[in-house]
Amino acid sequence: MTTTTRPAPLSPLEELAYAHRPPQLTVLADLVQMLSGAQAVTQLLVRGSLATGTPDRLSDVDLAVAVRDDRLPALMRSLDAVMSTEFGALLPGWRDTIVGDLGGAGYVYLLPHEGHLLQLDLYLCPASGVNALRRRIGPRLLWQEPRTDTGPDVDADVQVEAAAELARTATAPTDCSMLLVQAVVLHAMLRKRVLRGQEYIAYGLLHELHATCRDVIRTALVPHSGHHGWYHLPDEVGRTATGRECLAKLTDALTGPPVPTVAQADEALERIVRLAEQIAPHAVTGLADEITAYAGQASCAAPGCCGSWAPRSPPPCVSLTATPGPPPCSPTTG
Repeated sequence: MTTTTRPAPLSPLEELAYAHRPPQLTVLADLVQMLSGAQAVTQLLVRGSLATGTPDRLSDVDLAVAVRDDRLPALMRSLDAVMSTEFGALLPGWRDTIVGDLGGAGYVYLLPHEGHLLQLDLYLCPASGVNALRRRIGPRLLWQEPRTDTGPDVDADVQVEAAAELARTATAPTDCSMLLVQAVVLHAMLRKRVLRGQEYIAYGLLHELHATCRDVIRTALVPHSGHHGWYHLPDEVGRTATGRECLAKLTDALTGPPVPTVAQADEALERIVRLAEQIAPHAVTGLADEITAYAGQASCAAPGCCGSWAPRSPPPCVSLTATPGPPPCSPTTG
């Protein structure tokens, strides 16, 4: 006869610690359970505040995923569907251009969890390069398959193919839909930094958001531009009345405070959505449900207060000079 020993009951202190554990740990555990069951995955590593034991309620979930080199392209292509189906990601993953080059590809997802949004920074790394990644960033190992195909055991041609797929992804052209996803993710990052009082990081993220506004304008109005960044904007965009109107809105953004409040961060995203409604309505229409869901999640906690940047429907396209929508929500205090 087999006897089963019951686990020892938790002490009051342990019960208290469990009740107040960071919500990110629940999401991290679900990610580990799902990804460790994928044959393509060889290692899972956590970094950031969860790795050092210093998370707060606004902390990201930073997870590095080592993937067999020959399976990496397929996983990259299916990642959005997996994150949407398994974790209810609000938007397609944003190809992270802020994280450093660690030999793989970074994606940022916004995950609803217990009435809040959690930011998931997911970094896919070919298994052949995971040891180099571990030496560079020192993550904590969460899970590893018993036998890992890393290093010289991986065929050189397979490594070259995986590197080529990463390069294609990094240099793929950006359209207005992808820029709207970028704007929403940057807005979520910016809000967090403002609420934490991290002025320098907030300044940098606001600049990125303004650059995204610029790119929406240029991509929509001059899709085959040979110029990059801030060069030749008036020459290219300012040739039409619509272009000059867009540039005027961009100028208004650039003359605002360098470090925003939460309400001003909301206004920056609203500006991008309204501009896109005018000059790239197809992009807004295609993401209307996703942006509206984000507005509901990220808006202030006051009952009945919705994000002012949610797409207006109908019509999908509005004039920038039309009567403005409801006033922005008051800043949240967390």
